[in-house]
Amino acid sequence: MGCYQSNTSKEIGISSTWAEFQDDWFAQGPSRLAYRGTLHGDSRIEGKRCVVKVYKQEWYDYEDRGEFAWKTDNRAYVKAHEMSQSFNKEYQTSKHIEFVKPEFSRVNTRAAFKFLWRFPFEREVKGIQDGTRDKVSNVIPENATLAVERYLEGNFIKFSSNTGYVTPEKSASPSAYSHYTYHASDGKILVCDLQGIRGDTGHIFTSPAVHSSGTDLGVYGPTDLGKVGIVKFFKNHTCNVLCSGLNKPKLIADPFNEERLNTIVNALPDDYCSSTYTHELSELTNVPLDEIKRVQSKLKLTGVTE
Repeated sequence: MGCYQSNTSKEIGISSTWAEFQDDWFAQGPSRLAYRGTLHGDSRIEGKRCVVKVYKQEWYDYEDRGEFAWKTDNRAYVKAHEMSQSFNKEYQTSKHIEFVKPEFSRVNTRAAFKFLWRFPFEREVKGIQDGTRDKVSNVIPENATLAVERYLEGNFIKFSSNTGYVTPEKSASPSAYSHYTYHASDGKILVCDLQGIRGDTGHIFTSPAVHSSGTDLGVYGPTDLGKVGIVKFFKNHTCNVLCSGLNKPKLIADPFNEERLNTIVNALPDDYCSSTYTHELSELTNVPLDEIKRVQSKLKLTGVTE
């Protein structure tokens, strides 16, 4: 005797909107679990589908920078969106670039059965390890941070990764957009890890990565591979007609750090379509993390037009 309680979010931002999401996640990355959900609290969007991405316990904070993970994710979105607006205005192509805006909140309730409509007994849900079941409290931490995004209808495509992978799908705009972001930012950043759908009017992406060329690694979060990511992108990138006149990076003479950079870049697999995190670079390349950070700090790139 009683009722079921769903996973829900607290109100999103300053609005009255909140999300209800399923017991079991449908996809996950290293830092978040993705759930299908619906929006409530506003008659204009009542029942509209959404995706709720719940941050795992270990990703509440981005330890290297002492910063909440959602803040770096939002910083990456803001930069990617800013560059897409500039790209769309500059090129006026038939396939414009758009990024889904994440809205951040926290978990309100978790899946449970409320005995006598008052006493919640948590339910078993899909565990973090695929194929397992676990108590919901072991999967969704209490008061966990979450990102709510609109649901993308259509065939989901991974157009590029943050380590140079490019889909065999023929589409000029995504690759040119990444190249453009390096050029338009005067070499300060490069937006990649483009994933989403291709519609009649353009591409809609979610969860981009932004590589930065400053002295610190990971300014835009754990998928910011810095100069390593930038150089790796251009190593695999084939320019198309939209890339005409855009700058590419050129290394300023620094034999030791250039050698180290090439070692790291060449060790990253070209066909790895999943996102790579900064803490994985050392394991993938057998180069100590301190040396990777030194390359980021010391090596200088300049933009040249080919």
